[in-house]
Amino acid sequence: MNSKNQLKSTGDLKRFEYFKAESNKSLIAPFQALAKFTAVSLLIALVLEVRYFESQSVEIYLSRLSAILIAFVLLLLSNTRFGKKHSVLLVHTLLLSIILSFGIMIYLIPKTIIFNSHIISLVIFTAALFLSWDVTNQIILAIYYNIVFAASIIFNSKQIFILPNIFESVILVLIISVMAIVASYINFKLRHDSVIKGFEMSQSEKKFRNLFENSVEGIFQFTREGKFIILNPALIKMLGYTAEDEIKKIGLVNDVFKRKSDWELLSKLLEKQGKVRNFRVPYKKKDGSEITVRMNVRTFEDEENEQIIYEGSLQDITQQVQAENEKQKALDALRLEKTRADSAAKKAQQESSFKTKFLANMSHEVRTPMNSVMGFLTLIENDLFEDKDELKTFARDARFAAESLLEIINNILDISKIEAGKMELNEIDFNIRDEVNKAVSIITQSVKSKGLEFEESVSDLIPEKIYGDPTRYRQILLNLLSNSIKFTEQGKITLTLEVQSQTDSVIDILTSVQDTGAGIPGDKLSVLFQPYIQVKNKKSSSEGTGLGLVISREFVKLMHGEINVESKVGLGSKFSFNVKMKMQPDAVIEVVDQEATSIAVHEEFQAKIDTPDSPGVKPDNSAKKRILLVEDNPISQNLELKILREVGYSVEAVSNGHDAIQSALSGSFNLILMDVEMTDMDGITATQKIRALEDPVSKIPIIAVTAHSSMKDRERCLAAGMDDYIAKPINIHFLKITIDQWLHSNR
Repeated sequence: MNSKNQLKSTGDLKRFEYFKAESNKSLIAPFQALAKFTAVSLLIALVLEVRYFESQSVEIYLSRLSAILIAFVLLLLSNTRFGKKHSVLLVHTLLLSIILSFGIMIYLIPKTIIFNSHIISLVIFTAALFLSWDVTNQIILAIYYNIVFAASIIFNSKQIFILPNIFESVILVLIISVMAIVASYINFKLRHDSVIKGFEMSQSEKKFRNLFENSVEGIFQFTREGKFIILNPALIKMLGYTAEDEIKKIGLVNDVFKRKSDWELLSKLLEKQGKVRNFRVPYKKKDGSEITVRMNVRTFEDEENEQIIYEGSLQDITQQVQAENEKQKALDALRLEKTRADSAAKKAQQESSFKTKFLANMSHEVRTPMNSVMGFLTLIENDLFEDKDELKTFARDARFAAESLLEIINNILDISKIEAGKMELNEIDFNIRDEVNKAVSIITQSVKSKGLEFEESVSDLIPEKIYGDPTRYRQILLNLLSNSIKFTEQGKITLTLEVQSQTDSVIDILTSVQDTGAGIPGDKLSVLFQPYIQVKNKKSSSEGTGLGLVISREFVKLMHGEINVESKVGLGSKFSFNVKMKMQPDAVIEVVDQEATSIAVHEEFQAKIDTPDSPGVKPDNSAKKRILLVEDNPISQNLELKILREVGYSVEAVSNGHDAIQSALSGSFNLILMDVEMTDMDGITATQKIRALEDPVSKIPIIAVTAHSSMKDRERCLAAGMDDYIAKPINIHFLKITIDQWLHSNR
């Protein structure tokens, strides 16, 4: 037998302790039965023995009643804590009292040896079969049983040896003792194996129960109809419930699965495959919120209830799914950003290539009119003309070339402002018909020279006064009209203005320019409004800088409109753009853009100047005024002196700001034309110093003359104390209008 010293592991120790505890528990019930059986047996023996041996009734009573009393006392002790703890001691005491009782009877009445030996052998064998104790206790029992039996014979009279069947009785006692030990061993072995197996099963069940109760995964069994049979606390908590009975009342199909189609798919897969792994499905919680779970399910046949059930486990992977979704969004955003970056890089590379080509082309565009200007001026300088008419022709052609060059420069400046995001629109009241007439007057000579027809249609629904930027609108219109004339050799140009929509505050005007020119190939329309790209036509020799349409598109955008083109090669093109103008200003801008006004005045007089019969500008000698010209560039100074004197003014010139202040102190000048950028003292500083002088010198009108033409430059000049602003190149007519305005003012 194993002992504590022979145990090799904690597991064996646990098994031993468990078996010992179970053996002690299991002794109580058979002991109590044996005690009752003993009391009854002794009572029967008492009755029989007293009946047949009356002469020794006192000894019989004492012996049997003592054993019966001991049995009852032990029976009572077996129900106490002491008895349950020391059950083996109770058994030994009971059996020893029985053996002593029968031994005494054999000693007192030798004739009863066969009866008593048979009865005690039956008790001992019965104890071996039913008592749950180990073989050691059974051997101890056999030893003192045989000792008592032998003592009852040895201390008896010699007459006992002559009794019949005495030797058979002794042999029977020995055989019964051995059989009892063997039976006890077999019983112990079987019981030991059964108890250990039960122990292992209980340990396994305990582990499973612990796993079931404490698992973070949901463990379940449910019927094919979707009713829960078994579920662990983790699943109850996962679904937002508090009790098992509460969740067993609901159904998976309607109350747990968010989509019935998921349940149908799961059922089909289980019926077909018998198990499903990693089945993702959205669940509804008790409060209506949604979680995503991953199920591992298999079918199981419940033979006891004769039904197929589904069992398995599930995990809440809501956070994992959210992380995967976020990761996917991040990857998609990264891919999109990469695509954009690649597209931007490709576009930048393409634009860089376009700019390189554009600059090469721009060199040609700039040099061509510059060559004409320099060529004609060289001819004039060297008197290489036949008469005054040819001289006038040279001068006019040189001016045309210079104006072409100025147009190129203005376009470059406009596109630079647009790319820098610094282009702004004015908002003044104007009549759009006037702007159309100005644009048409400029292109009239070109239309006539090419023999083209021109049709114009302006809707009567357009109000007389609207609010917006007339200059930029006219610039868009001029770009489109000029393009149509440039690429049309015969046929006509049609200009149409109509109202697209109108409210109390905004009017949407659609302007269309249609021609019968060469047309534009369909594959070129997509790049027509891209910067630095020129669409060339093999049938036409006309080209441009490629900036006019880009500038027009940006101006249209600033006016909240769109520009579109329709074209067929050989049939002509139609450019349309809509602009939204205000019917009532939010805040009417009173400041007039002098650069725009200069262009407007120049354009207004352009048609007259371009004609051979134009009388030009006549000097007004009736109003001699003294003007001080401050200009540090000798060439510009000579040019401006000539212009001013030709239009009727008395002019003196100085070359720096210091001389300007000294000349102003003389008090002999009616007006000062001040160059802004000068190397010695700039015009801003000189103006501020003049304004700091005493009256009337500080009140002299000062007009800025500069090549800087932005609104910010104008505001800077006015803030320094200047009265007005003229942009270079100087237009004679606008110059005279501006000077006369300030000479006749009350200042």
